[in-house]
Amino acid sequence: MANLQQSIFFSFLHLDRKILALISIIFTVLVIENIDSIVADFLVEFNTSIMGIILFITISVGYLAGQFFLLKFMDSNSQTIKSRSRLIANLQRIVTIVQYILAGNMILLIIQILVLSKYSTMSLIFVTYASNIFTAVLLIVFALRFIAWYKNKKQSLGILLYALAFLILSFTEVMAVLVDSYFLSQKDQVITPTSKVKFHDFPEGSFFNYYYNSYSYIDYASFFLTLLASALLLYHYGKKINRPKLVLVISLPLLSYTSALLDQFNIYDTDTSPDLFSYYIFQSLTRTLGGILFAISFWLVARRLPESSIKTFLKITAYGFILLYVSNHVGVNTAPYPPFGMNSLSLLPLTSYFVLFGLYSSALSLSQDITLRNHLRSMARSDNNLLSSIGTAQMETEVKRAVGELKDVADEHEKELAKQTGIENPIAENEVEDYLRQVVEEVSKARKK
Repeated sequence: MANLQQSIFFSFLHLDRKILALISIIFTVLVIENIDSIVADFLVEFNTSIMGIILFITISVGYLAGQFFLLKFMDSNSQTIKSRSRLIANLQRIVTIVQYILAGNMILLIIQILVLSKYSTMSLIFVTYASNIFTAVLLIVFALRFIAWYKNKKQSLGILLYALAFLILSFTEVMAVLVDSYFLSQKDQVITPTSKVKFHDFPEGSFFNYYYNSYSYIDYASFFLTLLASALLLYHYGKKINRPKLVLVISLPLLSYTSALLDQFNIYDTDTSPDLFSYYIFQSLTRTLGGILFAISFWLVARRLPESSIKTFLKITAYGFILLYVSNHVGVNTAPYPPFGMNSLSLLPLTSYFVLFGLYSSALSLSQDITLRNHLRSMARSDNNLLSSIGTAQMETEVKRAVGELKDVADEHEKELAKQTGIENPIAENEVEDYLRQVVEEVSKARKK
């Protein structure tokens, strides 16, 4: 039996290493692509050279292979929930179809570049609409699910905050589609190595200046709501981490908006600075840093938990945040040759689903845990022998007796909940004892009053 448990442990460890290696590879190639995309007007000569084309195709191959393995990973880690939830099963099936369509679009564009030395902007318009609109739909579906869930349970403010964050973020996705598709429609229908690469610069007070400022503020609102909701979620599972350390880790993603604040408060003037090449790279990397810092907070809490469903869901959320912040802050409206940024944008639906699935499953597990603990509270309060022993020499004996009885009942209740949701969330005997002591302490204080 010990050998079996040991082999299972090492298989989990081996799986962790493989998925981390895969995430690291995908993350690295997409970061390189995003850096090239944001300074494409500085790199026209390199990008249109043989080396630039090889770099783009290498990144594209990494995206295509990475997407395939990410889909397999998600499928293998959501079987039980899919068997209980038609919503998750249908959404995952649709996400898979959309990702393969986007992969086909990418392959078609690569063929155009290799065979014809040009490509159609229709490929860029398609990925802009498909990725952003489908991501917006995913966000709205999960937001509505969370709102309905909150209305029925009202157990966690974090669920409501996530719903609001998803709705606001879905609005920014639609805003991105509208403006990017407009600028792409102004480009030539066919992009060649000699096509001009120009980023748009909007004067103060112009419509598009106001539009992009509004987009930034709405994006900030979604970010802060996600941060608050994640803090509430992780606080419940991070009880073994000291409070100051947990607060520090959860607040770290705020650093990702450093570059935006530098420009917003005119600390760094992007209109006159001669070092824009370095600044744009810095800006791209700090936004990407947000995903890493979000992932660290989820990963830190997950690694303190025993092997369980919630541990897996928190890790999936961490993986999703790492890749989401690479794929959700890039556009292709400048239409460079080749179109660096397209691979990242093509992965947006899948990375969004990783985060949404992970948060949904984690919140579902949290709700299940709260339900189970409320059930324990109710049973403990109805135990007259236990409550009558408060303050007597028999109390420890009664606590041990009650733990044994309540643990069996809690296990049965947990199995019923697992049948409904597909999530196994067992409560350990020492947790039952700790929780039982909390109930006894509450009753004792109430009696003194």
